[in-house]
Amino acid sequence: MRPIYNEMFNEGLEDDDAQNRVVNHTLRHTFASHLAINQVPLFEIQKLMNHKDINMTLRYMKLAEANKVSAVEGIY
Repeated sequence: MRPIYNEMFNEGLEDDDAQNRVVNHTLRHTFASHLAINQVPLFEIQKLMNHKDINMTLRYMKLAEANKVSAVEGIY
């Protein structure tokens, strides 16, 4: 997959630019982030990500904080 990522996303990046380089883990993180943003329950995300420790999954829940405001506003 690395040649595909390099062609599509990493062109022009230095080889040691780990912060901006797209890798397999980038897609995994994006998947979990989108689940959290779309209000998928914490334990479902944990199962889908195969996290043994819930604290790992909690890292992605920060992204769902903005949804709390809209959830409360939806009550009224």
